[in-house]
Amino acid sequence: MNHSLIKLLNKLKSKKKTNFQLSLKKFSKLDKTKIINFAYDLQAGNYIRDWEKKRQAYRSFSEEIIKVINENFGKLSYLLDCGCGELTNTNLLKKGIKNTKVYGLDFSFNRILAGIKYFNLKNKNLNFVCATLKNIPFKDNSFEISVTMHAIEPNNGEEEQIIKELSRVSSRGLVLIEPDYKLADIKQKQRMKKYGYTQKLEKILIKKNFKYKKIPMKNFLSFKNKSSIYIISLNKKKIKCPIMVEPITKKSINLINSNYVYSKTSSLIYPIIEGVPILKKEFAMLLPKNKIKKNVLLK
Repeated sequence: MNHSLIKLLNKLKSKKKTNFQLSLKKFSKLDKTKIINFAYDLQAGNYIRDWEKKRQAYRSFSEEIIKVINENFGKLSYLLDCGCGELTNTNLLKKGIKNTKVYGLDFSFNRILAGIKYFNLKNKNLNFVCATLKNIPFKDNSFEISVTMHAIEPNNGEEEQIIKELSRVSSRGLVLIEPDYKLADIKQKQRMKKYGYTQKLEKILIKKNFKYKKIPMKNFLSFKNKSSIYIISLNKKKIKCPIMVEPITKKSINLINSNYVYSKTSSLIYPIIEGVPILKKEFAMLLPKNKIKKNVLLK
């Protein structure tokens, strides 16, 4: 990160009612993934403030999703909430789906940390990891289902890769709550195009021959952004429990402590901050095998 980018980010943060994503697109040369990442980092806390104002709306939104999950998948042992953000919905999912271990994944560390601290979720049988939807750091079939709630939304053009990863780590199915371009009115379609929201999700599911059904949602967090629930059925053998892997090579992680995770097979090490592993490729550091015995970290 260079000085001019830091200056721009701090300038945007100080402004009120600024769309960070559009501003970064206009004033920086960042690629789409980094723009989305920085935009969500900058707005960390906004979703909690929205939750405080609309608690009943969030409750109704989550209850509708929980009902769909229970009706279509029944008893679950492990669930992955991909794009968990500030945990406003993850917290409700955990309370509503009994006897299920919930994992939360988001590429914004700021948002995860804001949620953990606000909802006091440290050591509450919830597991969080900072990573991207395109490189989910878990072994194949680690979870029975993976859920997204408007997480694929800003990734127009990258839906296919994301769905491939979601289905890779899931054994029984996916539950995708995303904006529905087909059912959107003219204003919502214009808004989706303006902000680069996904518009071809259903076409991709058809193209890839996924077995799915779609349920238009009754409860929305915003009437400007109505969505549908896409229930995708998979039929794969699940593993006993989620196994974390190094995200670039998908090799196993051998060492985990309070400060870092390390993969002997890939020789890559990643930091852990406030109990959250940061498993993103830009945070990877090489720790060659022939140096291990001499390295104080790995005594």
